[in-house]
Amino acid sequence: MDEDWDNLLILDACRYDYFANQHNFDTTPSRVISPGKMSWEFMQEAFQGEQFHDTIYITSNPFATRLPEDTFFETRYLIDEWDDKIGTIHPDDVAKAAKEANLKHPNKRLILHFMQPHRPYLGDTAEELRERVNLVGYRNEGDGLQIWGAVKEGLVTVEEVREAYAESLDIVLLEVERFLDEVDGKSVVTADHGEMLGERVFPFTSRVWGHSEGFSTPTLREVPWLEIESESRRDITASEPIDSESDLDKSEVQSRLEALGYAE
Repeated sequence: MDEDWDNLLILDACRYDYFANQHNFDTTPSRVISPGKMSWEFMQEAFQGEQFHDTIYITSNPFATRLPEDTFFETRYLIDEWDDKIGTIHPDDVAKAAKEANLKHPNKRLILHFMQPHRPYLGDTAEELRERVNLVGYRNEGDGLQIWGAVKEGLVTVEEVREAYAESLDIVLLEVERFLDEVDGKSVVTADHGEMLGERVFPFTSRVWGHSEGFSTPTLREVPWLEIESESRRDITASEPIDSESDLDKSEVQSRLEALGYAE
């Protein structure tokens, strides 16, 4: 939060190596260390206990509801945009809300916390998997499997998971590019943490998935930090925070966390 930017675009569970290979920006991303290996750890270290009344936080991440109400000038929880069929919020909804916030409050910094490439994935491979396997987190109902369990049972391959992850990253990166074409100011694209995609971590012999295993690895901590300069900068000012537009009740927060693969 102490860095110089007008727009901070956070990709959820975005690995540095995938980002470096797939982004289309002229700038080369730096490899930086995230303060957390999962979203809530990241938010605690980056936001909790501080006040950023010059910033609007547009978020699709349910963990953000744990932050104090006056952390930002405004926190916009994207509630109505939640896709119950898949169990996520699409990146274009995050970008749309941020553009609206910029028009209404042009003197505020913006944080856009996209859900992708965090599972449940978007794209052709993900759609094919949804048709083939009943996956909890893809459809927030029934007695299906988490995607990692589907791999262990041989219903989904390691390569399919990695392809679905990469396609989901492509989709959110395209939305990032579109947003940056329309909104002025210096921007930074980064991530809250990385993701394990079936790598083997010594001394474990089985593959490691996700980011909720209770341990840390370089893959979970190393994230991109890509700065995009702008010819025009916004005149950023702080002011008294305003109430969030809407709130999630505890049961709704829990259901969304479960849809995203968190058991807590």
